[in-house]
Amino acid sequence: MKTLLAVLGLVGVLVFVGVGSYVSNYNYGNQAEKTIDAQYKNMENILAQYSLKVTEAAQVPTIKTDDLAKITKEAMTGRYGKDGSKAVFQWIQENYPGQISDGLYVQIQQMIEAGRNKFENSQTKFIDTKRAYETDLGYLWKGFWLRVAGYPKIDLAKYVIISSEHAQDAFKNGVDKGIKLR
Repeated sequence: MKTLLAVLGLVGVLVFVGVGSYVSNYNYGNQAEKTIDAQYKNMENILAQYSLKVTEAAQVPTIKTDDLAKITKEAMTGRYGKDGSKAVFQWIQENYPGQISDGLYVQIQQMIEAGRNKFENSQTKFIDTKRAYETDLGYLWKGFWLRVAGYPKIDLAKYVIISSEHAQDAFKNGVDKGIKLR
């Protein structure tokens, strides 16, 4: 009788450990895949917002230039008439508002740098999250239970890192040629 109770107790413990391992790893797999998907979507959001901000800010100098041309033309027409000044000799010092401030370009540069840094940080976090999940899938015990639970359920290959032609060429050729600014 004691032997039967011991065997039943051992079977009960093994079932408890097995069920507990299955549930724990199933929940982990679900959480890991939802985190990977959410971080990937967030990277897209960061890149989209950064790109839109820079694109919109880069339009400001053109808008300002167009507005300046319009103001200057109106000022000249208002001051000298439709056909301009007919004077033989004029000594006039004109003063019009309007140089395009270097501050606009500095601001756009800062937006680019801040956006790139934020995107880099989000990709670094994503890389680490994906690495941790793939590592866990490869573990003997945890990986076994994750596979029993049907993980991975997502195609991990579709979650790629956004790179640049420069970086891809450098890694392909083993040479970093530097960045050409002009």
